Amino acid sequence: MILLKKLVGCFLRARFLWFPVAVCAALLLWSFPSGLIVKKVIGLLILPSGLVWLGLMALTCWPGLGRLGRVLAAAVLVGYTLAGNAWLGSFLLVKLEAPYVAMVKPLERFDAICVLGGGSAARPDGGAELGPAGDRLIVPARLFLAGKAAHLVASGTNVTDIGGSRSLADDTAELWRELGIPEASITRLSGPRTTKEEIRAYKELMVSRNWGRVGVCSSAWHLRRVEKICRSEGVEMIPVPADFLSAPLPWNPMYAIPQARGFQNVQKALWEYLGAVTGG
Repeated sequence: MILLKKLVGCFLRARFLWFPVAVCAALLLWSFPSGLIVKKVIGLLILPSGLVWLGLMALTCWPGLGRLGRVLAAAVLVGYTLAGNAWLGSFLLVKLEAPYVAMVKPLERFDAICVLGGGSAARPDGGAELGPAGDRLIVPARLFLAGKAAHLVASGTNVTDIGGSRSLADDTAELWRELGIPEASITRLSGPRTTKEEIRAYKELMVSRNWGRVGVCSSAWHLRRVEKICRSEGVEMIPVPADFLSAPLPWNPMYAIPQARGFQNVQKALWEYLGAVTGG
């Protein structure tokens, strides 16, 4: 009892803790009907992003900061909450992906499908594996194996790796060969470093090979910018969407907490909007 009184006294003296404590209590009450959700909410709150979130809440109520300091802390809290919000990330991606939902099952056969780099990743042993956007590689492979595409084009170079560059085209081709696609049906374009450079390389290849119906495959959230670049470069390519990320999220308390999914999707969406404005 004495210990409990001491804890209550410490809490009352630390009045700036009321805000994060109230938020935690509200989230736990919201998730109370499901024990599994309670565990997930607690887990997210004690991970680094959740602890930073609670710390910012406490900071907004700390008298020692002064009024201006608390206002600035509140602004940072709002920005941090939005930047890591899974609902906001899903909403922004829905806007980007919506035009391509009806295009997931192309009916006519392609002369070729060109696949933008970014679907592969490097294993620790130096080999290639599917990356987070690996669906970019799987969708064209499925279409080829189903007889919907006569040829596949892999492109891209990763210039962000420390110590040099890595051919994403080679990685993609390696993974396709492992899926049973013959080398003769694959063209590699390792030179391009950006989406715009890839589209220009596709245009040259389409002219030299005399291809008519050509698809361009990328993540659905990226295709709006791809189409804009195609129009600016005067090349006609049919979008082949993959890697959809905008699955609707339920009103679940765990999504109210800033988390990796939110930070990733909000940044992906804003990057695409920024690229559309700058023409990159």
